[in-house]
Amino acid sequence: MKNKKKYSFFPLTLGCSKNQVDMEYLLGEIKKKGHIIVGDLDKADFVLLNTCSFIQDARLESEKVAKKLSKRKKVILLGCYVQMYREKVFKIFPNINLFFGTESGKFTKNILENLERSEEILKVNGNENIFYSLERYPLNRFHTYIKISEGCIRRCSFCNIPMIRGKLRSKKIDEILKEVEKLVNMGFQEFEIISEDTSLYGIDLYKKKMILKLIESLNRNFTDKKFRLLYVYPDKSIYDIVSAVKESKSFIKYIDVPFQHVSKNVLRSMNREKIDVEEISKMIKNMGLTLRSSFIVGFPEEKEKDFNMLKDYIKKGYVDKLGLFIYSNENDKIEDTVDYSKKIERFNSLININRKIALKNMKEKIGKFHEAVFYYSDGKFTYGRLLEDAPDIDDIIISKDIKLQKFESIKVKVKDVKDYCYIC
Repeated sequence: MKNKKKYSFFPLTLGCSKNQVDMEYLLGEIKKKGHIIVGDLDKADFVLLNTCSFIQDARLESEKVAKKLSKRKKVILLGCYVQMYREKVFKIFPNINLFFGTESGKFTKNILENLERSEEILKVNGNENIFYSLERYPLNRFHTYIKISEGCIRRCSFCNIPMIRGKLRSKKIDEILKEVEKLVNMGFQEFEIISEDTSLYGIDLYKKKMILKLIESLNRNFTDKKFRLLYVYPDKSIYDIVSAVKESKSFIKYIDVPFQHVSKNVLRSMNREKIDVEEISKMIKNMGLTLRSSFIVGFPEEKEKDFNMLKDYIKKGYVDKLGLFIYSNENDKIEDTVDYSKKIERFNSLININRKIALKNMKEKIGKFHEAVFYYSDGKFTYGRLLEDAPDIDDIIISKDIKLQKFESIKVKVKDVKDYCYIC
């Protein structure tokens, strides 16, 4: 980069792990061009703000953060919010003039060429294949995410992802293996497999679902690494997927299956497959896997009997790691029939039930040794998680005595549980 100015960029990602991967591709390409990534906002020439637009609260957060940062620095706005609102962003953010949609790594050249320009620039994604030859600049220490596809072909009535991210576009298996190998060479040991729906992986490229083939390929090529499968849609293929995870030496015995509800009446309204959630949950537990799932409370047409079905299911303790969300109306065609105060009441009821179950499960680990990773210290305590727990979303572990471990897991004894944190 002779005779070209080097700029410094401060990255900030809002929303999900898929957004984080998009940011890492962009940072890798920017760094490859000779520019600098900084962790201090005051030292940055530009802020790269990757936004979320999944629900109303996420959009409001994106707006608030963008407007606040744009008063201090020149902000480049990226991601789902831009992809969703397009030309409207010019009026919403008068202090920002550079806007780029999802999969921002492909826009690296456009971003760098327009940094000093004052005119408004907007570029968003079509349904073209994503770029998989991009460099990555990982933002974590021990683990990282592998995004195996982009977009979705399902039409859940509560979800705007197909509108934002487009149709399903899978990454070839050999490209995934190459990406994992690069990250292994950088020292990474644990990989979280993600997409909008991992169970559909490959159906666009290979004309059939290929998630089982991908699991087998990762297991064969990286026998001493750890993989975790997230975002698995609960259709008929779930039985074979769970079996493959159980039999794989490389895959952590953990699966994320967002059921969203248990009532077939509500599932029908959600435009999701009317499955037997309890039957699938029993199968997962019998296979010895940790089950993470998420549920929506207060969906339109959720009658009291539907909610009671959900409550009774959660009481049975099938779900080890529970995510609960209050319904956010993202579809103008569906009338929001459940009063907001009723949603809050139902949400709090389920939270209280789950807290008791979660605390009981955590206390059962006291006095036992578990593999753990530690990746942050405030000078007084070191923070991490048990390896059996997923990063960013599950429980944390705190220690006074253990030092930071780079790319390594260690055995620790759980001494106590306080405020839903493990103490060792």
